[in-house]
Amino acid sequence: MKKAYGSAAAALLTALVLPLLASADSQITITPSGEFLGKNLTILQKSGGNLFTRAIWGNAFIRVTVLVGTSTMITKNYGERATTADILEKHVIDVEGKLASGADSIMVNATKIRDIALIKESKKISGTVKSVNATERSIVVPNSVFGETSVVISASVSIKKGARQIEFGEIAVGDRVVSIAGVYDYESQKLQAQEVEIYQDTSRFKPKNFQGTLKSISGTTLPITVVVAVDGTDYTVYLNAKAFVLSKSKAATSLKRFAEGDMVRFWGAIRPTNFSEIDAEIIRDLNF
Repeated sequence: MKKAYGSAAAALLTALVLPLLASADSQITITPSGEFLGKNLTILQKSGGNLFTRAIWGNAFIRVTVLVGTSTMITKNYGERATTADILEKHVIDVEGKLASGADSIMVNATKIRDIALIKESKKISGTVKSVNATERSIVVPNSVFGETSVVISASVSIKKGARQIEFGEIAVGDRVVSIAGVYDYESQKLQAQEVEIYQDTSRFKPKNFQGTLKSISGTTLPITVVVAVDGTDYTVYLNAKAFVLSKSKAATSLKRFAEGDMVRFWGAIRPTNFSEIDAEIIRDLNF
């Protein structure tokens, strides 16, 4: 037994597939079994789970009521999932579904809705920084998703490089971008960043020898911290209770003999969280 879909709907079902086409604006296809496909339907009113729409061809139109259920799949224009709350009046949508039984107008139980007006979607890209615009706080990153993409990074966005939080001004051409997560606008073709991660070369943190001038020392017994000027940079050097304290001849000695202005050499590793801090295992005073 065939279902009754109402006089208005039945009038449309005159062929196996009936397209109503008067322009490139809207298109409706209804099959004899009640399967419905509508493209470019304009939402005039939204009430709860009901969308009151029009299919428009120039000055002509027909009304289509779209019923949104819990199983209706709603997407943005380019495929990201959306919710009923994202759909607003005056938006244009595509609808798939089935005609509701017993209605005397076109009423559709929607299985899929695509909101063409929703052109901003969450995206993630990676690549290498091609250019930096300090004035606009933006960078250009060629990537496999969109090609060359302009990424806007506002002052509130977290920028992470390795274990450190860095400022926008520290991003440089050639930096490798591990990931930029944000909202991509398909109209402006810009990505508004929400989180940025830049690759950090970990070879910088391998232990090595440093040599410089002792500027200060916190005490005479371990553990202590010392400040040493090395090639124009002041490093805060942390020496734990097991560190070796040596003289120029590499003999064990006392920290009491270390004096500000002495030339010292130490073995240690720069901290990933702070490039001006070093954890050292050995320190030698080259003045005695």
